[in-house]
Amino acid sequence: MYFAKGFLFLLPQTLLLFLLQFVFSQDTITISKPIRDGDVLVSKGENFALGFFSPGVSTNRYVGIRYYRAPEQPVVWVANRDNPINDTSGVLSIDFQGNLLLHVEDRNQPIWSTNIVTQSSNNSTHAQLLDSGNLILVLNKTSEVLWQSFDYPTDTTLPNMKLGLDRTTSLNRILTSWKSKDDPGTGNCSYLLNTNSSSPELFLYKGSILWWRSGHWNGFGWSGVPPLSHPNYLFNFSIVNNQTETTTSWVELLPEIFSRLVVDESGSIQRFLSREGDQGWFSLGSAPLDRCDNYGKCGAFGKCQLQNDTEFECTCLPGFQPRSPREWSSRNASSGCVRKRGQASICKSGDGFVKVENVKLPDSSFARVDEKLSLKECEQQCLENCSCAAYGGVDAKEEVGCLRWYGELIDTRVLNGDQNLYVRVDALELGTQQFSGISGNFFLPCLHTMSKEKIFYNSY
Repeated sequence: MYFAKGFLFLLPQTLLLFLLQFVFSQDTITISKPIRDGDVLVSKGENFALGFFSPGVSTNRYVGIRYYRAPEQPVVWVANRDNPINDTSGVLSIDFQGNLLLHVEDRNQPIWSTNIVTQSSNNSTHAQLLDSGNLILVLNKTSEVLWQSFDYPTDTTLPNMKLGLDRTTSLNRILTSWKSKDDPGTGNCSYLLNTNSSSPELFLYKGSILWWRSGHWNGFGWSGVPPLSHPNYLFNFSIVNNQTETTTSWVELLPEIFSRLVVDESGSIQRFLSREGDQGWFSLGSAPLDRCDNYGKCGAFGKCQLQNDTEFECTCLPGFQPRSPREWSSRNASSGCVRKRGQASICKSGDGFVKVENVKLPDSSFARVDEKLSLKECEQQCLENCSCAAYGGVDAKEEVGCLRWYGELIDTRVLNGDQNLYVRVDALELGTQQFSGISGNFFLPCLHTMSKEKIFYNSY
């Protein structure tokens, strides 16, 4: 087995494939077979390659994994993203402790390392590039995976790659953007699974500012992501939330496609799709979708709906009014909305719910989740606690699962084909009065006050 020499990452794909007819490329690094700048590792099925590269107009050298047969060979992982090499003297090898190590020839100081603690001796480990795009460090005797690049992503997720928290090791896998197209260093935008809630959501941050969220998991996908961005004939999405992990991942359903999800330096998440033989990649979808997708656009208890250019996109949810009418008149809704008659007016005094249809439900960080409750049971649980501001279904069909909000309702937006939010309002807002001897919740069609809002009445 021989190294494929030359700056193979920089060659056109057709020329690269031509050269490889005459040169065997290895997929494994051992203590006796490191790779140097100019060498390349190619996975057995030739899906991915690993080697040294310089991005854009930069002359700095990085070790990265990129697609091999796909158009344009985009980079999907970078080892030394924040510690580049300024010449071509880099070497990626296995050291005597069994770690994968990037260093410069004739220098002992590592540029980058897997940095795991092992009881290894010489020739005890090897590194292998898999057809999934995952670089793994393996214990030779047992084939135990000691380290994998999938646990330390840069700006890209691939099929079968997890985002989220391993609770047994406290490892949290997040994406961070490149600084620029010429610099893969850790950028300002991060994409992560919020694991601090009983209903995890994907969050996109610009610096410390929450910029976008996916919506909760509705049993089929992320509720705030349009189905066209993740069609079920191309991908299968899943989430695991238990005592050992809170993670999400996806798989491709068609073997002939290549796909990746990337967070870029502008604060956009894009899913790209291509096939072998295509001339490039096309974007299947991106987020944020529009200005209503910017987190908290209309403040607490506000609702965002795109209008024509002359109308303000923010309104208050039923039973609420702008906290600062002056700010809202200037199209600044950041201060949000407050109850028209205060919290006391909705405590077992003829209060009920207004059904707001086709919305991305509010941030579930402020909600409690009961997976087994029906929507009717969810309503009753909310009614019994005066602090419950709203409820909704977890499942997309509202057949099972209960979300109840006990804090602010933040980041609600109209999204066609999405779910319903049941907002708690007082009797006056319902336009009814308490009728003696009547109890329960009744849908009153004569009390429609908004085209997409239906009213429920409660009496105790």
